[in-house]
Amino acid sequence: MTGRDLSRRRFLGLGAGLAALAGCARVPTTGPVTQVSASADTPGRVGIDVDPQPPPRKASPEIIVAGFLQSMTSPQNSYRIAREYLTEAAARSWDPESGAVIYDATTNTPVVTGSTAGLKAPIIARLDAAGRYRPVTGQSIDLDFGITRADGELRISRPPDGLVLSLFAFSRAYSTVALYFTSLTRPFLVPELVHLPQATSNPTTAVTDLLDGPSDWLAGAVTNVFPTGTKLSSDAVAVDNAGVSTVPLSPEVTRLTDAQRRQVAAQVSWTLAAYPQVSRVRFTVGGTSVAIPGAAEDDTVSTGLFTSMSPLISSDLPTMKVLRRGVLGQVSDQSGTFTPLRGLLGADSGGESPAGVAVEPSGGFWAVVDSSRQNLLSWQEGARVTRQLASGTGLLRPQVSTDGTCWTVSVQGDSSRFIAVGNSRGRLQIRADELATRRVVAFSVSPDLARVAVVLQDRGDRVLAMLRIRPTTGGAPGVVVDGLREYHLQGSDSGLTLIDDVGWISATELMVVARATADSPGAPYQIALDGSDGMAVGPLSGVNIVSLSTLPRSDGINVLALTDGGQVLRFEDRYRWRTVADQVTGMGICI
Repeated sequence: MTGRDLSRRRFLGLGAGLAALAGCARVPTTGPVTQVSASADTPGRVGIDVDPQPPPRKASPEIIVAGFLQSMTSPQNSYRIAREYLTEAAARSWDPESGAVIYDATTNTPVVTGSTAGLKAPIIARLDAAGRYRPVTGQSIDLDFGITRADGELRISRPPDGLVLSLFAFSRAYSTVALYFTSLTRPFLVPELVHLPQATSNPTTAVTDLLDGPSDWLAGAVTNVFPTGTKLSSDAVAVDNAGVSTVPLSPEVTRLTDAQRRQVAAQVSWTLAAYPQVSRVRFTVGGTSVAIPGAAEDDTVSTGLFTSMSPLISSDLPTMKVLRRGVLGQVSDQSGTFTPLRGLLGADSGGESPAGVAVEPSGGFWAVVDSSRQNLLSWQEGARVTRQLASGTGLLRPQVSTDGTCWTVSVQGDSSRFIAVGNSRGRLQIRADELATRRVVAFSVSPDLARVAVVLQDRGDRVLAMLRIRPTTGGAPGVVVDGLREYHLQGSDSGLTLIDDVGWISATELMVVARATADSPGAPYQIALDGSDGMAVGPLSGVNIVSLSTLPRSDGINVLALTDGGQVLRFEDRYRWRTVADQVTGMGICI
């Protein structure tokens, strides 16, 4: 898990960006343009902002519409400035807190004809009232702002339902905060992202949102340990000069056991880690500190107390292992020397090359799909035999999840089903009805075991999708994989039109291989788990990436990329990848 700010956005260019902020060619020119820095209360970044201004006297329809669109990024005082662009009746009825649409303003601007003004544009995503992001495709807005005259000035009589934000405005004005809940079946915390206006995002709003609980979609996989009815007992979560955040809670929390108090403290500590000014957290009820097991003498806690609830590793130099000419071996990070592993699939290999391999995160064993793609096997370095785990048809490259379970997908035609075998060789019963009529071409189970990202193929389209992993109801064994959500990402970047592969790089972020067209080279992109915040990470040109191997970590990125020519590239920084091996057909990365 990471406490770093997740609000990183692509730099879109200042000149084009200021126009896109309002979604039109003209923006109000009466407000000051200032260099701003992220507030101490807000996970943000340095940037150039245009301060929204009230409507000037005798403003034209163009200025009224542009000013209204721009001022929707200013939530202070219940969007007071934005309401000044509306008629009195419209200002009373408009509900900016109901959600938002994020639209493509690159070639779509308001159209003003005489005294009328409208906006037609494709919708990239929607935000619900809680700030949860949902990519969409095939939807558009068609607004008529109903320009009318009130007291001698032009005003808008028909505002949209909720907010309307260009992608640039959303990128500049919103920050992303991970709310952490407790897994129903695992000892892990599970994040859910919300996008909040930077101007009002602070520890108080984050804790309030956390107390409201997870979305209905995630609720089947997690629990909010806070008792029903728990709320903040004062208006603010205070942060002192030493970085101690005091969270005043209502008396319901006094009913919790020691273990439950530790869980809620972990949820809050990880959530508030998004705010750099918070270093430690203290909980109070009625002004008296709440005892948290393991807390410091001053009754404060930090994320360091709850590292056991994170499924992520911390490793700057993981071990790189590859399948080269049918032989599994280790690659030296410094010299690139390939050293075959001991045993049947390493130095003693003499059979057909496996179709897919994956290594357990700590390097303890391998999951292997044989050349026929009909058998899932396990193998330990040094062993002269493999063990049969399961069989199927058209098995995909396997994955060994955080708990040591070996996963693959059996694909027959346009039907897919998950296969998972635990480290005790017990077959996990998985119900995934939504995939019975879908063709999966790649998948990756999240490190907290609450989600699985899949790439779905439908004729020529390949789209990223997310499913949740939840326990079955009624005490039946196994899990249900459902809640399929497709992420159509091409609206935010045309390079994300076709998705080839996916892997988790942290608790909140993925890396995908994507391309603009079937003939375009594959390139890696870093995206948030909800499909927001897509960012190209290179290599820039001359390379066609076809697959990835990732090792989720808490403090950086561990990724290997395989090219169509068999080269393995290791991620070092954005746009900087280093070649570490060649003549490779499969790879794994472990501690």
